[in-house]
Amino acid sequence: MNKHYILTSILTMVAVGGLAYPVHGLEQSTQLLVQVSGLNELQGKVCLSLFDSSTGFPSNGDEAVGSQCVSAIEPVSTAESDAATQISPDSSSLWVAFENLAPGSYAVSVFHDANGDGEFNRHLFGMPAEGFGFSRNPEVRTGPPQFGDAVVLVAGTETKIEIELNYF
Repeated sequence: MNKHYILTSILTMVAVGGLAYPVHGLEQSTQLLVQVSGLNELQGKVCLSLFDSSTGFPSNGDEAVGSQCVSAIEPVSTAESDAATQISPDSSSLWVAFENLAPGSYAVSVFHDANGDGEFNRHLFGMPAEGFGFSRNPEVRTGPPQFGDAVVLVAGTETKIEIELNYF
């Protein structure tokens, strides 16, 4: 083998490897925009948790990669509202952004903390007393969905999803 062939092969492998593994710090971040719809009343807070695995999903916020609670009360003007949270004109839905995410698979759980106590309240026999929902809006029968039933792919510069709240 000649030296030119070996050198060309090595340079080709380095170039192709660079395409497969981006330079550190140049990974593209993305954002997930979540529309929470079906609010039955504008009071309290809406709390969302973002998970990148089944660990802790859907209710252990300590295992979430991101979580936030936003006011469910319509702002006086849009200029006063948080840039990451906007209440829609119909006042039954709001938008929440999870920013600077690595592209990947995520699931979102949400509940309407209507009384503002920071807890997901239940009735005497365990039925939810407050509105709740999950990404991909899986049907909820006797318990919360599995991570795989709620997972969404977040890629590109922005991914939008809608979560419809359920009330019992």
